[in-house]
Amino acid sequence: MLAVLMGCQTTDPRGGFYSSPLQPGDQVEVLKDIPVPAGLARVYLQQGRLTTYGGSNQYVPFCYFRLREPLPAEQHVKPAVFLVDSVWLDETSVRLEMPTRVASAVLGFGYGWSTMAYQFHIGLKSDEQPGIKLVCSGAFDSPAAAVPIRLPEVREALGEYASVTVREMPPAQ
Repeated sequence: MLAVLMGCQTTDPRGGFYSSPLQPGDQVEVLKDIPVPAGLARVYLQQGRLTTYGGSNQYVPFCYFRLREPLPAEQHVKPAVFLVDSVWLDETSVRLEMPTRVASAVLGFGYGWSTMAYQFHIGLKSDEQPGIKLVCSGAFDSPAAAVPIRLPEVREALGEYASVTVREMPPAQ
């Protein structure tokens, strides 16, 4: 009987380990103009500052706005309210190659060491600025220690450039 009752309970879509901090229906409000350099389609935000991929610390949570495509001129994510319309989780890994002698001494076998991060790809909807996505990543870490980014970390990454409003979830029944 307990198993049947537990199956009837609604779960908090933000409460699980792999749950996204943003869900469809939430809002992301861009508060300041965010320039995207010429030739690029991404601009990174980490600890409230704009940066590039090369300028970011992959071992600290970060977000980036991704535009449709790079253009030869600077593009902008302009202040606006975006509705979250889709979210999906991706696991990204990086393999760090080591010289065979070091790898064999450290690992006993193998050719490198892997780090990974969980990244949420968040589709944003706006009639004025279509085709913009927000990607938020937990810090890169060993596969056993990596954790997805959480809402406070998203807010810290975006800083004063954007705010996030999550809609209230109905209470569990």
